[in-house]
This record gives sequence, structure tokens and C-alpha cells, in this order.
Amino acid sequence: MQRLLAFVACTLCAFVIPAAALGGGYTLHPSGFGEHSYSAWKGGEGLADSTGSKNQALYLQKMTSTTTFAAGVAVFKGVEGLATTDLGDLEFWWRTDGHCGAGAPRFNIRIQPALGPAFTQFVGCQGMVPGATEVAPNGTTFQERTFPAGAILPGTVISLALVFDEGNDVGEGFVYLDDIKAANHVWTSAADNGGGQTITADPTGEDFVSSLFGEPLATALSQ
Repeated sequence: MQRLLAFVACTLCAFVIPAAALGGGYTLHPSGFGEHSYSAWKGGEGLADSTGSKNQALYLQKMTSTTTFAAGVAVFKGVEGLATTDLGDLEFWWRTDGHCGAGAPRFNIRIQPALGPAFTQFVGCQGMVPGATEVAPNGTTFQERTFPAGAILPGTVISLALVFDEGNDVGEGFVYLDDIKAANHVWTSAADNGGGQTITADPTGEDFVSSLFGEPLATALSQ
């Protein structure tokens, strides 16, 4: 089980969908796997949107122990092949009633350097630079959190994801994020995706785990 968890921590952000299948543009797709864990855009929970009045925020949840094989995930598409310098500042606004830990929510950046093997660089909420605060229409407070572009290691982007895998044994078990920024694109809601596309969460984890391991979830967990 520990081997499986370690493997997933390194490979979550390598779960990709071909960019050509998404119709162009940068997109951010909520997904997730495992018990009591998922990710979705939620109306009425965020800061003002760039278009419309739904005030969406990205909700990430893991209402189980940290060691459980589960996570809320959101995958960025369209960034594959960019130089890491083109990602710019990585940023989100964290709603302060949710979890902000050293390891989650975090940006996972899978990088291919000019020489040597690919590696994953990640930064958790607590490791990001705190900034301004803003009160949302529903009265909750958000705080800006930034990972400066200069701190991202050089190379070519293989994949980029937001991962929430710290459970309710170490925190609240959930978080709302808004105004998420990567590659100088800001997501205030699902409508900021290219084509307004979304991906439905996979609450059982079957599709997600099968794509990683080529075997059913029960088999993967038994190893």
C-alpha cells in the first residue's frame, strides 16, 4: 500500500489527455479518485467570475485519512511542451475556511530537464507566498497564494495538476480555490476553459486507477 501511495504521488500529474482531443486552449478539468474524494466547480462558493454571476470556485475534497489511496485532482491541459518559464507565476486564491497544508492543495509540475530524467516539482499551499485577501459575495474570505515563476525549475512541462491528498485527519478535508492561474491564464470558473469543457469526477477511482496501473482498483490497492 505504501509503495502504491508513493507511486501515485509521483505520477498523478502524468495522467494526461491528448491536447488535440480538447479542442485547443488552456483548460482545467476537475477529477479525482478514491473514497470520499473528488473535485468539482461549485456555484455560489467563490469570488466573482469573469463572465456570468455563478461565482464558482473549485472544490477539492478528501474526507478520509491521509494514508487512504484517494485524492481530489484538477488537471491542466494545453501546457504540455511549454518551457517552464512560460508557466509564469502559479497562483490560486485559497478560501480560508478550508485546508492549507504543506502538501495540499498543491501544484504538481512534471518537468523534463535538458539533461537527465524527468522529475516532479511541487509546492503546497503553506509553501506559497501569501498575498491580498478578498471577501466573496457569500461572505467567505479568500487569500491569494503565489508560487513565483523564478522558483520553477528549468525544463519542458510534461504535465501540470492541482492535487489535494491530505485528509481530514490532519485538517478540514476540503478546500475551495478560485482565480487559479497558470501560463498567464486565470480560471475564475469552468467557463474559463477552452470551449467551456469539464470532466466528471470519478468517485470510485476505477477509470483513473486503471489508466495509471492498467488494472482494477481492488487489485492495485491489494499490492
